[in-house]
Amino acid sequence: MIETTTKIEGVVKNKFPEVQKIVSRIGVAEVPTDPMPMDLADIFVILAPKEEWVTTNSKDELVEMMKEELEKIPGVNYEFTQPIEMRFNELLEGVREDIAIKLYGEDINTLATKAEEISKIIAGTKGIGDLRVEATTGLPQMTVRYNRHKLAQYGVNGRPEYRYSIRICWR
Repeated sequence: MIETTTKIEGVVKNKFPEVQKIVSRIGVAEVPTDPMPMDLADIFVILAPKEEWVTTNSKDELVEMMKEELEKIPGVNYEFTQPIEMRFNELLEGVREDIAIKLYGEDINTLATKAEEISKIIAGTKGIGDLRVEATTGLPQMTVRYNRHKLAQYGVNGRPEYRYSIRICWR
């Protein structure tokens, strides 16, 4: 994670003179106050005043240019948003984006297929800045074997239920 965020910081800082500072925060604090998992990083980009920009005069265009550069780094998903807005979205709904479509069910493969179908249907919607289907298939997995007798003692059902999110950031 440190290697990847350092690479991202270097690309952004070297390609875009508008960037005054760029800092990464990986994982959560010792006493976590937000729902961020350990495998995510927040990368804060501090920009120079707009009158000093040389690459473009538009924030949207600058973000698009940054996305193009960062897409060259494999295995990393990006979301461009404001830090406070992102935290509120996470705390309220469990996702960082303004709008999310959540699918629930027991068959993860069916959920993955349906999520892809939904993303294709809504991809052309005006105003969508970033559209991402959260990856759940093909990822490292941990198998949990339930002790059903112990679960039953506590009134817990041992059937797994999967959750699938499509992450969308509106401009």
